[in-house]
Formats: sequence, structure tokens, C-alpha cells
Amino acid sequence: MRIIRTLLILFFISSIAHAQNPASDCSGAIKICGDGRISSNADGIGTQELNGTNNCSSQENNSLWLEIEITKAGSLGFNLKPTSNDINVDYDFFIFGPNATCGNLGNAIRCSTTNPNAAGLASNFTGLNARTTETSEGPGADGDSFVANLDVQPGETYFIVIDRPIGNSPFELEWTGTATTGGFPFPDGPEFNQGMDLETCNANGVADFDLSQNTPLINYQNNTTLTYHETIADATDGINPLGANYTSTVPSRSIFARIENDLTGCSKITDFTLTINDGPLVTQNLELEQCDLDKDQLEDYELSDLNNEILNGIPGAHDISFFTSENAARANSNPVSSLYTSAGAESLYARTSERGNPDCFNITQIDLILNEPPNVDAFSLVQPAINSNQNTIEIDFPNAEAFEYSIGNESGPYQTSTSFENVTSGFQDLYIRDLNQCAIIRTQIAIIGYDNFFTPNQDGINDYWQLKGIAGETAASNKISIFDRYGKLIASLTAADRGWDGSFEGKAMPADDYWFQVSLQTGQEFKGHFSLVR
Repeated sequence: MRIIRTLLILFFISSIAHAQNPASDCSGAIKICGDGRISSNADGIGTQELNGTNNCSSQENNSLWLEIEITKAGSLGFNLKPTSNDINVDYDFFIFGPNATCGNLGNAIRCSTTNPNAAGLASNFTGLNARTTETSEGPGADGDSFVANLDVQPGETYFIVIDRPIGNSPFELEWTGTATTGGFPFPDGPEFNQGMDLETCNANGVADFDLSQNTPLINYQNNTTLTYHETIADATDGINPLGANYTSTVPSRSIFARIENDLTGCSKITDFTLTINDGPLVTQNLELEQCDLDKDQLEDYELSDLNNEILNGIPGAHDISFFTSENAARANSNPVSSLYTSAGAESLYARTSERGNPDCFNITQIDLILNEPPNVDAFSLVQPAINSNQNTIEIDFPNAEAFEYSIGNESGPYQTSTSFENVTSGFQDLYIRDLNQCAIIRTQIAIIGYDNFFTPNQDGINDYWQLKGIAGETAASNKISIFDRYGKLIASLTAADRGWDGSFEGKAMPADDYWFQVSLQTGQEFKGHFSLVR
């Protein structure tokens, strides 16, 4: 239950017409109960009922009638505070009672019609307080806008007429005095529970709600009547009740429930929210790529491959269909097959709806992309540089950043880096795949190790220099040439030979650096150098 410590009354004025409203007349007076909030859509004067003596020389202009029943003795006052501080906003009030009736109001026992601007006041507040003893003031410049509190007793009733002759502003009515100590001196309103917020889904923005779902939750007291209203003003005045089946056309709105005690006429107001969600929380934008392998500028796209990405893990059962335009998707008109042939560069639209609730849907845009495979014939591969026996290689490939690489396995894993470490020696298959994964180039590279130095001293350890990792029947097809530092050819051998023993024409060569060149069976070549140590 919501506790409201301030009585809030909203006052609306139309410059076109003064539509009559029950709260503008004594017979439609709003009964103040408990700590319930109050508002009104009262407009105009209704029937002119202020005529007689002691009404501070005024009448109804734009009025609101309140009825209060006293349950606790003490002094009772109020501060009437316009929400606008414009000094030209002028509120008056008139109080009849105790125990007056609409047919016999009698004279006003309190009234104030002071114009705050004419009186030179600093504030446009008015009301009752304990600081003054006068019971009436006004009109115009007469008075300070406040008159004396009421001394009230249990069982008494009063009518308070609030009128605004000049200006335009809502106001707050704050109750004061000893009678408000420990709670307001008004009858308690009926007890109630807070209703539950109602939520549904309709992408068209229109949905029906069964308000009666909340009736047993909110209203559990006997001798009470529950009605539903679109505005708090209607709920306060008890007008324009809604039926149980309500159609909402906005994403979120409040519905106000008025619970009235049939015996006392006291009422309280609570509210709950109606929410219309757009639809399932699907992924809004996706891409689907294909490779034009046959280069005919058309490919088949299996749209249902995106279903899991569209749903993105949302719970529940859903139906997904595909359309060539967003309007068609929203209208659920002319769906296309999930196997769709396209030249790419177009967008399709997936409509995802809750199973059993086709109006609860959302739209995903799918951009179709057709990738052209690279011209494999245009590429050449340079034999990778090899760092001695560490088998660390660097791929030298044109436009290398547009590709990814795998050694030994066409299925990957692939990497974008052109550097590989700890690669097994020998001839290896290198797979080069474009980043669109349209084509894979397969070529063979030699992962060849060699010693940085050798010691041909006939001790049986490192006596020969030879490439490592090339063996088998094809070893003899890999030619090796060794040169001294001046470029003179010192030795010619193959990978099938035992290796170079450090001699030339039967003579031992001096300790020095020597260069080599390898011509591989693949047609690739690479060079390097090593040291002869004695």
C-alpha cells in the first residue's frame, strides 16, 4: 500500500470550452479519505453555487469541490501551493459547514479571495493557519491570503470549494494543524493490495489486456467496488470506468484502480503498468557469406544455418521464416525458401515469432555477401627462410595479410601470422586460405635443418656438414652447392650424399665461413652459411 503524505490536486483549465464535471459541483464533491492521493480533471464551474452572503465577494470561475469528514478533534488548516510561482496565479477558497448540505450550504465560515499580485505579496500561497484570527478576506488587495484554522470535532463534515479566477497552474494541498498529528483526521479508505503489472508481446504495438486478472489481487474487502480508469483524474472522480478487456496502443501505460467503500463512500487509488514488448529479443543484424567457387556470380545460401544466431539463446519455442523485404516480414507475406539463391549484395529479413503467438515477433536483417575466390594461379611462394636446426620459418607470400596459414593439416588450425616455430623437418604441405575462406592453396615447402658449424677432425663427431630433414627416394633430387667466401665453388653434392668433409680436391680447407645454395626438387631455392672449425 502506498502512503501519500500530501494531498495533490491537479487542476486543468481549457481555453476553448468549460466542460462540466461532477467535481465542479457540490453534488460531485471529492471525498477526502485516509492518506489517499487525489487528483481531478475538473474544468469550469459546473452550476454556479456561490451566491449569498459571506463569500468574500466572489463566485466560481474554475472550481473544485471537496468534502471532508472529521474523525479526530483539533485544529485543521492547509497550505494551498500552486506549482507555478507566478504571482499572477490566483487561487481562492470557500469553506461551508459544519454539517452543511448541498441543498443548504449556508454562509461560508472561511473564505479568502485576496489577489496576491494586487496585495503586493511575495508568494501566491493561500490557506488556513494558526497565525491569524480573521475568518474572511478579500477581494483584490485586501488581506494576506490566509485566514484562521478550523476547530473541528469528530463527526463533523465540511465542504471546501477551491477556485482559480486568474492564471493557470496545478496546485498541492498540504494539510496542517493539531488534528493531523499522528495521521490525517479523515476516514480510512478501504484496504487493498497492489496489483500486478501485466505484460504481453505484439510487434504491431497494439495488444489486449484482461484487467480483471488484477481484481481478486487488489480488492479483497467486502462491501467495496473496484473500477479501472485510464487516468488518476478519472479514478478520483469515479468516471469513465474501463471494461475488463482493455486494448492498449502504447508500449507502456499505467492503469488506475479505484477501490471504493460502498458504506462510507471513501475510496483509494492504486495503479499498475501495462507493457507491450516488441517481440523476442533476437539478434538484429547478421551477415551470411558464400564463396562464388564456380565464378558464375550466383550461390545458394542456406538461411536456416543462422537460426541459432538469430535466437541468441532466448528461451521458448519460436518459428522463423524469411522474406525479401522488411514490410513483407512484418506482414508475414510471401516467405521465401530457406535455401535461397542470390548474387549477394542484398538483404533478407527473418521474422521470428513466438510459437502459438504469431503477433509476437521481431525482425532480423540478414545481409548476403558473395565473395570472389582469389586467383590462385597468380600467386608464387618463396621457400621459407629457415633458422638452422630450430626449424623456425617465415612464410614469404604476396599480400600475406589477406590470408591465413596452416602447416600439415588442411582443416587447420589456421593462423594469420606468417611465422611458425618448432616445425617438423622435411617436406611439408603448406595450406594458404584467404580470410573469406573461399579457396585454399596447397603447396609443398621444405623444412630443412643444418648445423651452424662442423669439425672435420675424424673423431666421429660432427665430421660432415649436410642438410637435415631430407631423406628417401627424392633426396638425390635436392642439389647442394658450397662456396668459399670469395664465391668459388668448393663442393657439389645432393641430400642423399653423406655430406661435405671440409676438403677441396683432396686437400683440407681452412677454418672459415662457407656459403651454400640448395636447389630443391620443388624448384625452390634458398641460401645460407655455416662455419668450418678446426
